[in-house]
Amino acid sequence: MSPQNQPPSGAVANLPVFETLGAAFVAVAGQPLLLLRAMAGGLMLLAVAAIIFIALPNALTGMLAIFAPLAAYSHFGVNWYRIMLLGPSGLVRPALRWDRRHWTFFGYGLALGSTLLVIYLTVTALVPVLPGAVVAVALWYLAARCCFLFPTLAVQEPYSFALAWQHTKGQGLRLTAALLMAAIPLYLMVSLIVSLVVFATMGEAFTALVELQQNGGFDPESTEAADAFRAAVEAIPPVTLISVKMIFEALTMVVLAVLFGIVALAFRICTGWVPDGGGLPAAPGDDGTDSEDR
Repeated sequence: MSPQNQPPSGAVANLPVFETLGAAFVAVAGQPLLLLRAMAGGLMLLAVAAIIFIALPNALTGMLAIFAPLAAYSHFGVNWYRIMLLGPSGLVRPALRWDRRHWTFFGYGLALGSTLLVIYLTVTALVPVLPGAVVAVALWYLAARCCFLFPTLAVQEPYSFALAWQHTKGQGLRLTAALLMAAIPLYLMVSLIVSLVVFATMGEAFTALVELQQNGGFDPESTEAADAFRAAVEAIPPVTLISVKMIFEALTMVVLAVLFGIVALAFRICTGWVPDGGGLPAAPGDDGTDSEDR
């Protein structure tokens, strides 16, 4: 942001929920090859982490497997936000490049996610009568109010959580609704697809588990039960396990592409942001007369 073009004091326009939702889906469905290119680096990172963990299972590779998804989603997030805000030319090249943008995106994502998780666990523990779903929706709202920081990290615009909160004032419920309307059906669809793939490729392990349950229940402390289930899992070729994981991760990134798209479009609408030189199609609700380069 240049000194003469300071951020607005609040949202410059109301977020059109359904139009923004539709535009995010169109952006994902309308450029599948670009989506795959944006996903490539993150998927490679996940594949390498999975192979290392399967080949050398220990505490260190276990930690790598835990943090690899967040790193991969951060890598993809930087790519997709740049595409949504700068157009196809914004895609970071080469595919495996990791620089300060990615570290910052990763760090803020880890901080925000950890904070929301701690809040969820604390509230549900202190107020057990409060349904977990209610707490989760409230946290989605908090995340929505903070999420404008992430597209700005991707395009390296000076920004802050305070500005994000300021620019989503009065728009938080709209943004939360758009995100949930996309996330819930997509999550259910991905869960169904992954369940079918898992049962198709790991059926013997689950059959063994069901038989154990029918014969008195699966007792993790039972050597016989644990050995039977472990043997069924170990019989699955590693390439199959990695393939199932990569299918899940690719579908997860498609879901994230829609959610990131909603956030990017909402950021443009609520702040009036356009890149230097323009070049992007109008965002939903933008008549093309009020936005200024910032």
